[in-house]
Amino acid sequence: MSVRIFFTLFCLLGIQQMNAQDQMFQRLNFPVIQNGKLLEYPFAGGLNAPQFSEADLNNDQIPDLIIFDRSGDVFLTFLNEGIPGQMSYRYAPEFACNFPPLMDYVLLRDYNKDGAADIFCASLPIGTQEVQVYRGYFDNNMLKFKPVLFTYSGCTTCDPNYIYYPSTIPGFWNNLFIADTDIPAVDDIDGDGDLDILTFDGAAGGHIFMVKNMSVEMGFGSDSLIYRVTDRCWGRFYESGLTLCSNCLSPAPDTCVTCFAGPIVVNDRDGERHPGSTLMTYDQDGDGDKEIVLGDISFTCLNMMTNGGTPDVAWMTAQDDNFPSYDTPADLFIFPAPFYLDLNNDGKKDLVVAPNNKFSNEDRQGVWYYHNTATTGHQFELETKRLFVGEMIDVGTAAHPVLVDVDADGLLDLVVSNYGYYTPGNAQNASLYLYRNTGTATAPRFTLEDSDWLGLSVFTPNDFDFYPTFGDLDGDGDADMLVGSNGGALYYYRNTAGAGNPMQFQRDFNVMWVTLDIGSYSTPAIVDLDSDGLPDIVMGERSGNLNFFRNIGAPDNPLFDPTPTFTKLGAVDTRVPPFDVGFSVPVFIAQPNGALLLVAGTQDGHLEAYTNVVASESPYGIVSERWGNVDDGNRSTPTFGDLDGDGILEMVVGNLRGGLSLYKTQLVDCTTTTNAADRPTLPQPRLSPNPARQWVRVEWPSDQPVQWQAFDLLGRSVARGEAPGGAFTIPVNNWEPGTYFLEMQNGMQHAGRSVLTVVR
Repeated sequence: MSVRIFFTLFCLLGIQQMNAQDQMFQRLNFPVIQNGKLLEYPFAGGLNAPQFSEADLNNDQIPDLIIFDRSGDVFLTFLNEGIPGQMSYRYAPEFACNFPPLMDYVLLRDYNKDGAADIFCASLPIGTQEVQVYRGYFDNNMLKFKPVLFTYSGCTTCDPNYIYYPSTIPGFWNNLFIADTDIPAVDDIDGDGDLDILTFDGAAGGHIFMVKNMSVEMGFGSDSLIYRVTDRCWGRFYESGLTLCSNCLSPAPDTCVTCFAGPIVVNDRDGERHPGSTLMTYDQDGDGDKEIVLGDISFTCLNMMTNGGTPDVAWMTAQDDNFPSYDTPADLFIFPAPFYLDLNNDGKKDLVVAPNNKFSNEDRQGVWYYHNTATTGHQFELETKRLFVGEMIDVGTAAHPVLVDVDADGLLDLVVSNYGYYTPGNAQNASLYLYRNTGTATAPRFTLEDSDWLGLSVFTPNDFDFYPTFGDLDGDGDADMLVGSNGGALYYYRNTAGAGNPMQFQRDFNVMWVTLDIGSYSTPAIVDLDSDGLPDIVMGERSGNLNFFRNIGAPDNPLFDPTPTFTKLGAVDTRVPPFDVGFSVPVFIAQPNGALLLVAGTQDGHLEAYTNVVASESPYGIVSERWGNVDDGNRSTPTFGDLDGDGILEMVVGNLRGGLSLYKTQLVDCTTTTNAADRPTLPQPRLSPNPARQWVRVEWPSDQPVQWQAFDLLGRSVARGEAPGGAFTIPVNNWEPGTYFLEMQNGMQHAGRSVLTVVR
């Protein structure tokens, strides 16, 4: 496959003072080979605690896939190509821009049955645990949302953004309080056509509340949301959270039990706190009532309970406390969450299980896909533990990418470090991953060659969260390596290869590198910030400030005082109130006028950009506090390089989920010449007619077979194929009118991008 490079052309190729909303960077997607496999979504960003919903994103009446990851609170959107019996999704991140900023849990359901999915979600303000609803609608065939505002008669303190229900005390209302650790069930529980809610009340122990939608009963059909708590012990069981994935079942449909006492009455605000659970409902046996699958915050397994009651009076009479015990039971560290949706377009709902803990979980084999193989009903059979994750660059938790030419072949390679990845008993398996650039000067292709490059895993688990940077510290013309880590100090690896040679590293054991300790989570950059000809060190850290260490040594012998020259360089502070951590990551970029641009990664996930960058604690000039509108989740880590030889820098951004995103920036590459005469000449196919209506003739200057692929302006593949060399035709009669990029590859020979216009 040839390289995929698509971006909107910008008129401005430098740095200007502009608002973040005006400085948008187009996503890119270069091919990546991992373990001999070409990844489908290499730069989609990874998954750690994903939640799965289906909804029609582009109004084509085909349910698409929406993944919300609570580890960073980000959306990943995939368009469903709708091939029957196949999982056929293509990453379409442009649709994620239409979702409101949300956190904790997100469930898409079409409550008013208008074809546009709505959102049931946790409240956004920090410290609240209410439920919000957003109504979906289509605008230019793109799914968008607006908040639903509720009205509560006689309640002057009720917030119209949240769901309330009448209290047991006449004239008073209670807010629907759901713990932000939980995922409730939003489903038609009683079979009357409108959407109800099942939840463990945030302050009431181990019984489920039935929050019934009264819309149909009150004559409004299914298009309203009028909630009442009609059952405070739905299913008549009790979840103690103490016995491994096992619940206490009631002996009778009219008895509500606990695990510790006899029958009780559950009040709105019991003094016992609910620890945390995830809920999924479905009709296993087709009898009209809903079974329930639970995950618990304390366990790695799932419990499925069979409803022996009716749609109106649920009564759980049997349980599978190692669900699905008839196949491979779910076993996920920790706090598994089940999701019910048709992923392979066969008309039957499948099961997906993923971790629900945003802080620590199984982060590389944590998305288990169970295919529903039953002719009727449900039989869930495990097919993979790496659904979607196996098609992405995902190094576990907190990916830190750096672009550098490791093998001196003139192509920038990709080195990715991490916080670590989960194995039983240890989540700090940190290392460096080397993705070597095996493409060409204009068509990069990355191949994973080493998952423990230079053997840094020897320092784990005592030290982890590695962050490498490269620069010539000893003045011998080649790039040395500094590595920051969780411990706050540095590892220094001197490159002994010499200029123009593949890197060869020897660790420098000088105690000085250990004394350069800023506390925790050091993220170094090598840059001559005081213009004295000696490379200095700038280190970001957990607290969000930047530390400047002036080089007081000689060109061939770097020397640094253990106390930073400045601890608040440029007055940069990447913290976002009320949080007290910033995880600052500094990257310095040369501008055409010789000045430096500082781009800083942050804990919040956005990027900050500054000018007037010098060795001073005086405030830098702010280009943008939300640079490029880039936000791929917590702990953003940027790196820059010209990957395709066009003189403009690409940007790779790592995130907390362990994955990467790729963008075309507006920044000129000032490190190398951009003279077109210095670039290799690529074969250029001839297209005719162009514009095309029914077909296009391609004349390829080779008699060998050629692989071709066409992409639209958003970088989405619309067609691909293989043809003999020479002249061949491509039918375009089924393509939408518009502009496309046509790429071809013959072995290692890539064509330049050809623009094809399709008209009707």
